[in-house]
Amino acid sequence: MVNGTRPSGSDQRPTLGALVADITSELSQLVRGEVELAKAEMRESARRGALGAACIAVAVIALAMVGLLFTWAAVYGLSETGLPLWACFLIVGGVYLLIAVLLGLIGANSLKKARGPEKAVAEMQRTKEIVQSLPPSTPPAPSNGAGAVSPKAGSRQL
Repeated sequence: MVNGTRPSGSDQRPTLGALVADITSELSQLVRGEVELAKAEMRESARRGALGAACIAVAVIALAMVGLLFTWAAVYGLSETGLPLWACFLIVGGVYLLIAVLLGLIGANSLKKARGPEKAVAEMQRTKEIVQSLPPSTPPAPSNGAGAVSPKAGSRQL
């Protein structure tokens, strides 16, 4: 129990108000924990993404240099077949265009499958369902034993 409020007398059960306060406090802690889980997932994902992006950038630069050398080798290799040099450049350029289009389509498809913080979202959805299944909050009974309980005008519902 958070606040430890107990009624006077021989009955040692917590009051309804104390139980509501405990539930509210525990729900608040649960929501804070789920937000922290989402933040941790996103930080880890961002760190991995940054490292991957840096490695890809260096690889792309190296491949660009290799690609230029291979392009010249392919063009001059084709020119040995007797084709004019301009036709060899067009053939090699067309092959590269085809490769670029295919890789672009594959990359776009992969980006569509990217995911967010799935665990945190699932936990928040589960908490929302639990909270919605709870009955509306009821104010504590009057301590004077007068009988009927009247709801407060501005009482919040969970």
